[in-house]
Amino acid sequence: MNPDDKGDAAFQRLLALTDSPEFDTYPNRTHFIAAANPRHDKMATRALREGDPVLLVYDEGNELLICPEPSGGARLEARDPTKKPIAA
Repeated sequence: MNPDDKGDAAFQRLLALTDSPEFDTYPNRTHFIAAANPRHDKMATRALREGDPVLLVYDEGNELLICPEPSGGARLEARDPTKKPIAA
């Protein structure tokens, strides 16, 4: 990685959460994936098939948390740039 490169949106979000109590608002095993990543669909599909939650992080700061349900389907939660839940 280039020292001037600050990483993608997902990496930056994960760094911001490292020492924050807000980190506990995300389910265990959540995969942080930048929505701008050209392979985000394949990465998210693989994680969801394994039963792991996925957080799509958009460059402007919006997030979409996708949690697979044991009975099938998924629960979606959109979050605004201030990282507060806006839908469940």
